[in-house]
Amino acid sequence: MKLPWTLTVLAGFCLLANIALANANSSLTTSTPTGGSIPLTNEVLQERIEKIDLPFTVRITPAVREYIKRYTENGYKDAELILGRSAMYFSIFEHYLSVYQLPRSLKYLPIVESALRADVRSSAGAAGLWQFVPVSANYFKLEMNGVVDERLDPYRSTEAAVKMLAFLYDEFKDWPLALAAYNCGHGRVKQAIKRARCNNYWEIQQFLPYATRKYVPAFVAAAYLGNYYQEHGLNPRFPDHDLQDTRVFRIYENISFYKLSSSLNIPLSTLTELNPSYVKKYIPYNRKGYLLRVPSVYASAVRKYLDEKLELKPQSPEAYFETFYVVTPGDRIETLASLFQCTTEELMAWNGLYQSDIVAHQHLRIYLPKSNKIIRP
Repeated sequence: MKLPWTLTVLAGFCLLANIALANANSSLTTSTPTGGSIPLTNEVLQERIEKIDLPFTVRITPAVREYIKRYTENGYKDAELILGRSAMYFSIFEHYLSVYQLPRSLKYLPIVESALRADVRSSAGAAGLWQFVPVSANYFKLEMNGVVDERLDPYRSTEAAVKMLAFLYDEFKDWPLALAAYNCGHGRVKQAIKRARCNNYWEIQQFLPYATRKYVPAFVAAAYLGNYYQEHGLNPRFPDHDLQDTRVFRIYENISFYKLSSSLNIPLSTLTELNPSYVKKYIPYNRKGYLLRVPSVYASAVRKYLDEKLELKPQSPEAYFETFYVVTPGDRIETLASLFQCTTEELMAWNGLYQSDIVAHQHLRIYLPKSNKIIRP
């Protein structure tokens, strides 16, 4: 029997689609304990992804498999660099996600946005780890001028991104839709929902911009990479230790990187890489305070430098001894005040702070009673 030409063409397309899908399903592999490789089936992939604790149910689509293959096979060299750079930034992401009570797995989103390069800029005018465009940056009060671009600040940009994600989730009550809106704007997502007559991301994809259709699958693949890279024989290529283990100080006065480098023998390139938002290599005066990030090995020297040059060190309380504490992700100043049996005002005064916000890796001065034998790091 002769088929109508439309059915013949449709059958041909279906056959090609099935062949392409079969090729995609069979080409993705995972390592074995003996160093070999076996095909990574949808069932194994689904089981692995469910263990990542993503904030939504994932469908193993061809796009998800495609991006996993990009990270684990085709682009494995770049993936190893990304995994290494995660040591510089994941604790910062985890801090703000904890403070704003958002899912911790959202820390993988900047892998999609910037491949974890803090100073990257796009042709569309976006910049930083979270790729803020000027309009969004202004809305979240990120400073941009000839001296400072806070879109490149790992701390300030992360807090702004987390606030944006929280806003989008409050609007859509669905994480795939919130992530899609982060990529293309909430207006386009609302329009897609209206056209599709449903609010399921996986069902409305055809009405979203092409890049946004790939965005959530790319995020899933980034999370997969962060959790299962060893199963694919990948080895993180970590940056220098001085870029991984850092301390943060909040300062309010003008400080030149050149002067700090020459005074304390901190490599200028290290200061620049850790503080990319200061585009002129100096921190200007500002009442809100700016963050200075330095290698931990120089923390004591920087503390002394700030005490002497900026006259930050307070008078030691009588019958107390001085020690220091490094803020861990999720810490709040109120919690630390309770821990060290002091007030938030005292903690702020000891560290010359004009605001109560603290950040991961911040180097805080603490005074403890001499009778207290507990020494904090």
